[in-house]
Amino acid sequence: MKLNLDCILCNIQQVLTVTDLLKVDAVNKEIIMRNVLDYLHSTNYERSNPEVIRGTWDIITNHVKAKDPYKEIKCYYNTELSKLAGKIRALIEQSQDKFGMALKIAITANLIDFAANHSFDEGMLLNKITNTNVQPLEIDDSKKLYKKLEAAGSLLYLGDNCGEIVVDKIFIEYIKECFPAIKIYFGVRGEPIVNDVTIEDASMVQMQEVAEVVSNGDSSLGTVIQRTTPEFCEVFYQADVIIAKGQGNFESLSEIDRGNIFFMFMAKCQAVASLLDIPKLSIVCVENKKLCHRE
Repeated sequence: MKLNLDCILCNIQQVLTVTDLLKVDAVNKEIIMRNVLDYLHSTNYERSNPEVIRGTWDIITNHVKAKDPYKEIKCYYNTELSKLAGKIRALIEQSQDKFGMALKIAITANLIDFAANHSFDEGMLLNKITNTNVQPLEIDDSKKLYKKLEAAGSLLYLGDNCGEIVVDKIFIEYIKECFPAIKIYFGVRGEPIVNDVTIEDASMVQMQEVAEVVSNGDSSLGTVIQRTTPEFCEVFYQADVIIAKGQGNFESLSEIDRGNIFFMFMAKCQAVASLLDIPKLSIVCVENKKLCHRE
């Protein structure tokens, strides 16, 4: 998905969010903003926003000399969500369709902006998860995903955010329960960017218990395949099925030439919602084949 002009606002907002988080003074905040605006003025708009925002991120972090400004927040949410893992599993166990319930809860976890602040409302989160079925999937290809997994020997699960990774692990547990012979890889970013998952986050939630963790070697806000390592590309193109969590993975992979990708996310902006012809803030499990049909 090529950069939409509305994406420029996301880049600018990231400057404000990070500099406020780090309490950057007004003079340096202005310097960073001017540098980012210069970069956005000259950058290639044929690229996807996840790749463009990587440049914005580099400008910010290089200036403040902090490669991982969200590190404390990420640790916090990974810890807090891990405490709720038992309750989440209990909700899934109560369902007659455990796979479907685990999938829906995994998508519901994408509704929560873990990078916003340190405040954590356990009641709010549990309410969202408990009432998972209240908000239907606007596009529901989950049964197609199940069928694909039945015939698959391998799955690459592309992670998205901190905190949410705990629920991803739980969903993977149920995938393994349904398909015990399947080989599962869990993809993470190669370097920190915003609150996206890295090797450190995967280790914190012990993702290695259910999947082989693979780094893509890049720090784009998604999976920009041409920027990833040869080793990651090999897994990406050889996996029988790919589950791509989060809007960043959708934006960076929606036009890629390979089948059996299932995007699971919330459409948090109008540009993405319009592409799929769905209302903003809808949640979806959509096979990439449908995207080709829409073009």
